[in-house]
Amino acid sequence: MAMQRIGQTGLFRSAVLVVGLLVMPAAGFGSQELIEMQQDAGSWVVPGKNYALTRYSPLDRISAKNVENLNVAWTFSTGVLRGHEGTPLVVGDTM
Repeated sequence: MAMQRIGQTGLFRSAVLVVGLLVMPAAGFGSQELIEMQQDAGSWVVPGKNYALTRYSPLDRISAKNVENLNVAWTFSTGVLRGHEGTPLVVGDTM
């Protein structure tokens, strides 16, 4: 029993190391570009707006006075009954 736990722990640690080594280079290449893209007030390129997770946009075209005038522009049904949870990302003119 103890030997089985040691084997599973070793296997788990090895898997974590492999995944970390695969993910780490990708994170290093993209992060500077994302940091620069975060400077655009109209972009929301990572969940939480930026790496600081401020969830704040300085844009002011939508206010408490005009929010009632917003309308749905389009919808897309994915067939998932419970909905999706995630922050929409905005890069350039694409959401």
